[in-house]
Amino acid sequence: MYNHGFDNDQADYLYEAKEQINYRYEVQKKLGKGAFGVVVRCYDHKNKEVVALKILKNWKKLHKQGKIEIKILETLRDNDHDNVKNIVRIKDSFTFRSHVFISFEMLSINLYQFIKNNDFQGFSMALTKRFSIQCLEALDFMYQFAIVHCDLKPENILLVRPNKSQIKLIDYGSSCFELERFYTYIQSRFYRAPEIMLGIPYTTAIDM
Repeated sequence: MYNHGFDNDQADYLYEAKEQINYRYEVQKKLGKGAFGVVVRCYDHKNKEVVALKILKNWKKLHKQGKIEIKILETLRDNDHDNVKNIVRIKDSFTFRSHVFISFEMLSINLYQFIKNNDFQGFSMALTKRFSIQCLEALDFMYQFAIVHCDLKPENILLVRPNKSQIKLIDYGSSCFELERFYTYIQSRFYRAPEIMLGIPYTTAIDM
């Protein structure tokens, strides 16, 4: 038995459909799973809305990294009063049954799924331009606070709504402030910057 029966042997939280997490978030279905945890679709009974709830594994290092992720997301949210900087909006964060939970606004599919749905035919030049401008606006905003995303890739860029070209960056689980680097081995292999491969200090430039 792990964590009084709340976890499996991989330190994942054993949630169930219809479960009320923190006596507020009703689990509907799994949205995705990564190395550090899982994201589930939930209904927030307090605010009467659907949210994406990220559940980090019950690892000590992730408790620390979770606090960094929350600090980064709150910094970006609190300085983007009009919600125009193309970064996913954090709504709430808490610790429950020894896991860090972070709730976000609900978005649509990611750009990898979008291009896959189009039989990998690619995007038009006009659409590519719209996506690129929004990504650059988000990175420029993050640069003002010396925030490094550390895992920018199509899977971490989501459409806000289906059939619309507005996008937002997600997954700040590996992110850091430039002068407070937490990890040295980061980024997905196919998008890895030379600095990471060479093991030298990195800056916000690796997100380009």
